[in-house]
Amino acid sequence: MNRLFPLLILAASFTLNGCEQATSPEAGATPVKSTTAHISPAASEPTATMAEKLVVEALPWENREYRVGTAEQCMNWTREILVAACGEHFATLETQNPWDKHLLGPDDELLPEHVDSLASDEFGQKIASIEALQPGDLVFLKNTYGDWAEGVLTHVGIALGGGRYIHRMTSNDGLVKITTIPAKDFDSGIRLKDSLCQI
Repeated sequence: MNRLFPLLILAASFTLNGCEQATSPEAGATPVKSTTAHISPAASEPTATMAEKLVVEALPWENREYRVGTAEQCMNWTREILVAACGEHFATLETQNPWDKHLLGPDDELLPEHVDSLASDEFGQKIASIEALQPGDLVFLKNTYGDWAEGVLTHVGIALGGGRYIHRMTSNDGLVKITTIPAKDFDSGIRLKDSLCQI
């Protein structure tokens, strides 16, 4: 049986509601009452996959505030989850050849806080459809805000299965929510290599 199945059952039993550098709940972010219970199954087991660890770290953030009043924090929240689940190297790990590089302008910098910073074949397998996403995959959306070229990646979250993902909403409300992945904005996902996880 798939080891993620118990996590999916657990996640499905919660009320499912509703993106840069952040403060974790323990480090001073103001938590909002969460409908998600604290989960501690596979995260501390050495046999847990990277995907399982990401889901376990992400779920307790549901309905919590993350950098309130500061927009575009989705990648920093995602990186915080990656660091907690798989090690400090995820704070700065980035590609110089993202999938959307051909759409960027000559003066556009490639930085760790940008959504496309982990969107590269060097980090894992590209997932082309929402239906093919598995819990723990990163989900990339395009054209969600800003004056970017058509197709530039602008939002990221973590897949939970069943067409849903958990993400820091790109708004000044600053809440981490579980929502349906919008098909019109979906670009791709990535199933990160387990070898990247150092915890």
